[in-house]
Amino acid sequence: MSRSPSAADFNRFFHGTVFGDYAIFSPRSYADFVRRNDIDLAAAITRVRGRATIGALAFGVRGDRAWFGLIGVDPKHRREGIARDMMLEAIDAVRGRGITSVELEISQRNAPTLAFIRDFGFEQRGELLLWARRARTANSAPLPVRRYTERMVAAVARTPPACWQREPRSVAHAPAHARIDVAGAYAFVRVDGEFANVLDAAAPDDASAQALVREIDARVPEDLTLNNEPSDSPVSGALRDAGWRVVERQYRMVRTI
Repeated sequence: MSRSPSAADFNRFFHGTVFGDYAIFSPRSYADFVRRNDIDLAAAITRVRGRATIGALAFGVRGDRAWFGLIGVDPKHRREGIARDMMLEAIDAVRGRGITSVELEISQRNAPTLAFIRDFGFEQRGELLLWARRARTANSAPLPVRRYTERMVAAVARTPPACWQREPRSVAHAPAHARIDVAGAYAFVRVDGEFANVLDAAAPDDASAQALVREIDARVPEDLTLNNEPSDSPVSGALRDAGWRVVERQYRMVRTI
């Protein structure tokens, strides 16, 4: 039996020692995550017992690449081989679509799942950091927001992108956001109430990264995060110098099909 997984399902699946017991998605943020990353919920691999979904693997496809964006099993049903069965089924499913590579990101704190992923032939292709800082006083007018097309984002974006969620397509599919440009560097920033997120940013060198982060801090007063920034990038160095903190460390993992 197959059933499209919901936000409530994944909130339950991610409970545990690694992610805690709080909800990672609201219905709204889940719908946004799915849309931005081309996840086909109807194609998700699920496991159902009675009326309850006890496991799911949701993936996105872009051309000949796939991204396993969400993988989880109900804590009551872990260590039953469910994750392994879903992974095998998902790899077969994307192979049938002509996919040549699969990628995902995984927390370094999640050692059992990291070992599990490596057993399936996924190899580490870089370290990604989740950066955050608290709200602060801005000294300029609110950022002008608009919609950017994928082509408009791609015209200025880093090549290659940091990861799937930072690709021009994911950035362009976000609701209206603002662009900040400084000394050859850029950032796309989305503001949602009291919180803001840097959807993507890049700088060619340390000096431009420092200028970019100063401009972001000056113009964005809200609590702010930047997900999945390469640990060795100029932007990571500038964020560290500006007093941002690392909330999570992840590995980008890739497998050739």
